Amino acid sequence: MSNPLRIGFLYFYVFVTGASVMAIEIAASRFLAPYFGTSMIVWANIIGLCLLSLAIGYFVGGRWADKWPSGKLLMMLTLLSGTFVALLPLWGDLIFPLLSKGIMNTPVWVIFCSFFAVLIVFAPPIFLLAMVSPFAIRLLSGQTSDLGKVAGNLYACSTLGSLVGTFGTAMLTIPFIGAKESIYIWSAALILVSSWGLRQWGKSWLAILVIIPLLSYYLTSGNMTMAAGEKVLWSGDTFYQFVKVTEDRQGDISLVYNEGGGIQSIKRATNALNSNDYYNDYLSLPFLVDKPRELLILGSAGGTIASSLGQYVKPQLPDLKVTGVEIDPAVVQLSYDYFGLKQEDAEIVSQDARVFINNANKKYDITIVDCYSNQIYIPAHLSTVEFFKTLKEHTTDQGLVALNINATTPDSKLLTSMIKTIDAVFPYTYMIKSSGINNYMVIGALHELDVNDLSKIDKNSPLQKLDLSRWDQMKRVEKGQYNSALLLTDNHAPTEMLTDSMIFNFITDSK
Repeated sequence: MSNPLRIGFLYFYVFVTGASVMAIEIAASRFLAPYFGTSMIVWANIIGLCLLSLAIGYFVGGRWADKWPSGKLLMMLTLLSGTFVALLPLWGDLIFPLLSKGIMNTPVWVIFCSFFAVLIVFAPPIFLLAMVSPFAIRLLSGQTSDLGKVAGNLYACSTLGSLVGTFGTAMLTIPFIGAKESIYIWSAALILVSSWGLRQWGKSWLAILVIIPLLSYYLTSGNMTMAAGEKVLWSGDTFYQFVKVTEDRQGDISLVYNEGGGIQSIKRATNALNSNDYYNDYLSLPFLVDKPRELLILGSAGGTIASSLGQYVKPQLPDLKVTGVEIDPAVVQLSYDYFGLKQEDAEIVSQDARVFINNANKKYDITIVDCYSNQIYIPAHLSTVEFFKTLKEHTTDQGLVALNINATTPDSKLLTSMIKTIDAVFPYTYMIKSSGINNYMVIGALHELDVNDLSKIDKNSPLQKLDLSRWDQMKRVEKGQYNSALLLTDNHAPTEMLTDSMIFNFITDSK
């Protein structure tokens, strides 16, 4: 055994390597998000392949440690890992666009492409770092008779490091300085701690390799100003996602999450109502309710709905109070900075929609549910019988709940399951084909709706420019009409699977 390392140093060393493993895993989700999203499938690939890399690293590391019980070799392995980690942003920027090209309408490929993205880019350094624990224990086996105690201490330090890497990366470095910067911090830490360990072999000069994360940062830190012909006004990581604000050649400003599978909010350059924007159909809802006072928007995003209500509805209904709920506080600020939302348009609350409604202390005449996770998925916990029962409890006797559902056909399993679930709660359920492609509005009401009430819209209102005649096609759902559909509950609400299978079937049927 060559030049064993001191126990105190190894405790600190495994702390740093343990933190680095979790920092890489957390940052991996942010690296992948702009290309593959952050769906459960992507997370499964990240976690599964990281665990596989750890398992193989433990296996190989144990055998290498018995064959070559060298502290110098261990330090060189983590030095190599730190160098590899420093190159992750450059390597990812090369590989991810190639793997993600053309997957937007083929979600099945997300499974395979994100799998290989993690395998190629993130698995190698994690495999190398997994060798640390068996190597460290083997190196200490000749220095102490209390090997069990020392091994326990090493695992405890490694686990504490993992906690620091997890919470520090997720709650501090990513939201405040960025995902790439988080990677550079931990790659530099790996290089420095490995170089310090190599000092007794005269290799401490290898600390000069810390220039690699600095150089990589310099090469990748240029602010993105154009993307797909659009000007990027703002981009950055938040606590919840990667966010971009873009402006196209017509001057329309859009809010885009992660890989951009869907626009979350849009501010038209002309501030005109667009007949293809489904959310403009929400502006007719206040006229289906007698003297509405309270309107709730779950999923405020950039504040497009709230802003439009303030501009087009409140002039006729000045007593209407609007409350918006948006989970991401950074997005709330963007709604004021870029999307024209005014303080008087709505009161915006930063909270999860389900948590908000569970703790609400008032009832609403109208609730609009416009929440999407990972661009195209209705969040599972906002699609269930239990959720809609809570909404019903917070709906006035004359009130209604409305939500948009993206569906390729009116008989898609996603749409029919959502209709069945809402119909199980509300006495009156309606469906209407919304503006735009593949958009359907489902309404649950506590009173029978009459589309003739839309005649209350002022003849001089800009809302008259919308296709109000589409409301004549609103259909009431008959009880038992969707018995064969899936009833969504907190225990079983596979909205991601229903969405992916719907899109996949649409693609295969169109070929």
